[in-house]
Amino acid sequence: MIIRTQEELFRGAVRIKYISEDGIKVSKMFKSENIKAIFNGEVRRNGDIVEIKGKMFVEKSMECTRCLDEFIFDTEDSIQIFLKPSSMLPREEEIELKMEDLDDDFYEGEEFDFYDYMLRLAESCVPPFAVCSENCRGICRFCGENLNKRTCDCTKTSQTKTMDVIIDKILKNIRKS
Repeated sequence: MIIRTQEELFRGAVRIKYISEDGIKVSKMFKSENIKAIFNGEVRRNGDIVEIKGKMFVEKSMECTRCLDEFIFDTEDSIQIFLKPSSMLPREEEIELKMEDLDDDFYEGEEFDFYDYMLRLAESCVPPFAVCSENCRGICRFCGENLNKRTCDCTKTSQTKTMDVIIDKILKNIRKS
């Protein structure tokens, strides 16, 4: 059995040796609780090495690091990953990385869960922190008001402590979820 269609490829764990050396065209959506990704590209095998190459479109629900509002972050990245068996990992204590090494990843055993891997790859396309827009004005450092929604009348002599306001906002968001 050689896997020649994307339906066969994404039915759970797949044995690496069954991936077609001719390549499989893939156009697939991957979803989890807070991320949606679409991959358009190709998956092919050369011996024990699997190449995943194409475009990844990613949308993730995030919290703005300036104003703490939730927003949808989206990005598009070109992907070219070479999955190699863990037996090909260098065994030296210290390894000097080259730029091309950053395109390598490793799998353990003879099977691989492509759906799970693609979700993790989509997560890696998203920065850990982001802002809702370049023009985000954030929150007032005295009262915590979202300055994108309205201005406040705080003065620099306000008694409210900035961290108290931020912690209160974060706790309110946690209670909502």
